Amino acid sequence: MNSWMLQIKRSAKKFISYTIEGENKVYRLKGTPFCVKKRYTKYFHKYLEQLPVVSNKIVFDNYMGKGYGGNCKYVAEQLLGMDGNWDLVWTVLSPNTQKGQFPPGVRLVEYGSPEAMYEYATARFWVCNYHLVHYLNKGLLKKPGQFYIQMWHGSFGIKKIENDCGNLTQDRAWLALAKKNAKDTDVWISNSSFETDIYRRAFWDVRDVRMFGHPRNDIFFGSGTEQARAQVERFLGKTGHKLLLYVPTFRDDRMGWEQGLDFPLLRQSLEERFGGGWLILMRLHPRMKEFTELLPKEPFCADVTEYSDIQELLAAADAVVTDYSSAVFDFLLTGRPAFLYAPDYKAYETMRGLYYPLEETPFPVALTNAQMAKHIASFDELVYKEKVRDFLEEKGSVEDGRAAFRVAGLIADRIPE
Repeated sequence: MNSWMLQIKRSAKKFISYTIEGENKVYRLKGTPFCVKKRYTKYFHKYLEQLPVVSNKIVFDNYMGKGYGGNCKYVAEQLLGMDGNWDLVWTVLSPNTQKGQFPPGVRLVEYGSPEAMYEYATARFWVCNYHLVHYLNKGLLKKPGQFYIQMWHGSFGIKKIENDCGNLTQDRAWLALAKKNAKDTDVWISNSSFETDIYRRAFWDVRDVRMFGHPRNDIFFGSGTEQARAQVERFLGKTGHKLLLYVPTFRDDRMGWEQGLDFPLLRQSLEERFGGGWLILMRLHPRMKEFTELLPKEPFCADVTEYSDIQELLAAADAVVTDYSSAVFDFLLTGRPAFLYAPDYKAYETMRGLYYPLEETPFPVALTNAQMAKHIASFDELVYKEKVRDFLEEKGSVEDGRAAFRVAGLIADRIPE
């Protein structure tokens, strides 16, 4: 969106409030009784409401059209390996440029397009790892006979989410749609007793939670890590290096970025402690992709933001550094070293809110580059693995490498006779 359009929107908010009530978008002139209501579901009622639901059609959405990855990928692959005449549909930002990511048997439609609305309106199953607020805002309504599976994208997440996060709930229009999304959801997929408790509190209207594990984490069991390593090395065009994956999370402002990682010091510390030659891979959060100035310029660093599946990057990595990203809580299943670099820890905790202190995780926490170097130098593998084991036990983890099998079974069992 152009800067002048953003300025107009900011100015308008000073005088006009906006919310969603039922099937109406409501605009009110502040301080007056004047309001305008617009029925935002008219398109759905006119063109999509009467279309029949197709019993074998499944629509997948990985983090707002991100691509072939996340929980959805591993459920789709499980279904493709089963007997069944599935019609698998995937919403992506750019079908033409992203089609090479997908296997045969998966159809692509453009995220948020009229074609995507049609697919949602006629699919028996919605399988997602993020709210469908974008489509609900376009007027999508769930029909009788449709089944919505929400797998979310966190894991033992430390950042407060949804109803637990005051920054999010201040937006009344978003809040109305997020509550509707929760009410429409039939089954939530969790990986632990901790996550189940968070779901029930943070998502307003949660009835059925299945502790199946996260399908995306199946990659850390069996031969998945070796295959992922080969895939990532092909992408990089380099072999024989140790890989450090840096995955800083999204911030609601730019705080923390001014105290970025010292990449030469980080590489030196890794090589002195663990040996070998290291490459540092950096993956920006999907909502930070435009901030390319944050990417390191050193020759031993590589930008992997456009790599479609972060789970393969995690499985291939020899170590991980993040600040507050839930990706590190997937990575801990590998038992490999992980470190937290959080120079804005106190400010971020005040702004966003955390479910538990960083110090209660198995990961060493650094507020400065000097502390990071010190933590790497003194890293004790046996102590770390013991902390990981205790953490998983305390959170009630059920991860065992068979989550995709369970979710695919949930779908297969609900195909009408």
